[in-house]
Amino acid sequence: MPTPSKNSIDGGEGKSLGGAPFPPRPKAIATFISSMDFLPGCQTLLHSVKTHLAPTTPQDPYPPEIIVLLSSQLLARSDHATKINNHLLPKFCDRVIIVNHISIAKDAEDGDNNGNEGKPSHVRSWDENCGWTKLRLFELEGYDKILYIDADCLVVKDVGHLLRVDEDDNGDDAGNDSTREKRVGLLAAAPDIFPPDKFNAGVMVIRPSKAVFEDMMACLPNSTSSNQMGSRKTCTSYDGGDTGFLNSFYPGWYNDMPSYSRLPFGYNAQRFMHHCTYDKQPKYWDQAIDDIRIIHFSSSPKPWEKKGSKSSNDAEDKPSYLDGNDANSIQKAAEGGELESMWQKAYENSQAYILHHDVTQKAEAAPARAKPQRHAPAAAKASPQNTHRMVQNRYKELRKTGMNTKEAMLVSRAEYGLDKEGEIDPGKAVGQMFGLM
Repeated sequence: MPTPSKNSIDGGEGKSLGGAPFPPRPKAIATFISSMDFLPGCQTLLHSVKTHLAPTTPQDPYPPEIIVLLSSQLLARSDHATKINNHLLPKFCDRVIIVNHISIAKDAEDGDNNGNEGKPSHVRSWDENCGWTKLRLFELEGYDKILYIDADCLVVKDVGHLLRVDEDDNGDDAGNDSTREKRVGLLAAAPDIFPPDKFNAGVMVIRPSKAVFEDMMACLPNSTSSNQMGSRKTCTSYDGGDTGFLNSFYPGWYNDMPSYSRLPFGYNAQRFMHHCTYDKQPKYWDQAIDDIRIIHFSSSPKPWEKKGSKSSNDAEDKPSYLDGNDANSIQKAAEGGELESMWQKAYENSQAYILHHDVTQKAEAAPARAKPQRHAPAAAKASPQNTHRMVQNRYKELRKTGMNTKEAMLVSRAEYGLDKEGEIDPGKAVGQMFGLM
């Protein structure tokens, strides 16, 4: 199992997995994994972030660092860290940070009259996997600012400008004047579906602060610690998870914070609204939401879960206010609607990116055995028959180095400039090469 780096991202709990360069860049775009089930979602999200991220500007000369927070609970199995390292670094992110799990304590007062133990939230996976661990974002002081996006989201337009929240036109902190202190903790978030005067913690802009994080720990339900002021304020959580807690911790988000703290719904457009309204009136989604940039697949099943799987059955309790027809319609849409098809296409693009990344790396590593070279000029002068023969010979050479069939075909075609001919099926290309098709 890869061991965490001795370097600490924040001087405290966060340890980097793998050989990421230090120090971190000033700003970061982050997500969080507490279950291996979310690995496809994480890959798809990060690829969509990288695809739509705008070029750097004079105000932001450095691109944001792409980071993944990894719950220490996943390290119970040694192969999990290796798998995450192999599937995310460096293809999709710059750094994986291992953070200690913070469990949700069950409250006996929430139990029923039969003596059953209290249920912290309405989603079992929150209790078992996530806990309060996502709150560790707030202690990562190695970064000046973090844009956090849940791993079940899909970015469809650039969101890098959110990292300029709380800055003036010159890129300086809006609080640099002598009249106001630099804001820390939560800087901005988008409204939830209900209640709309609360924010959803699936997309947040924060300025990390250990002092804020320690206050949060003291305010957790059933906490036995005190905050820095020595008080014993306790926050509640109406949903049993981090969204409910953070709204209790930041009760002034809707009324008291600066206007830029309230992001438009399009920065956290939850598909539940699409499922509830689109069939009856698509204009709610198509027109009422201005400039959709992040789609949040916040309900179950997730778009990567197969119908009938254990994960897809571990869903939120069905809302009692929906009749049978509406509940069935929403469930049907969740298993194969328009947004799910959009996510599936984005997932396929992320997997194609993995293949291209791996093939490129293997092509660069192959020189020790059979140095790959770009032969496009020679191929341009050769007849189609000769080019076909050269690709076939190169394919055989690469197969002898240990490359699998698919990779060897992609690399050999690329070296002779045939990768510009559009999408190909490597298996079909191999069959055609040897006269099998």
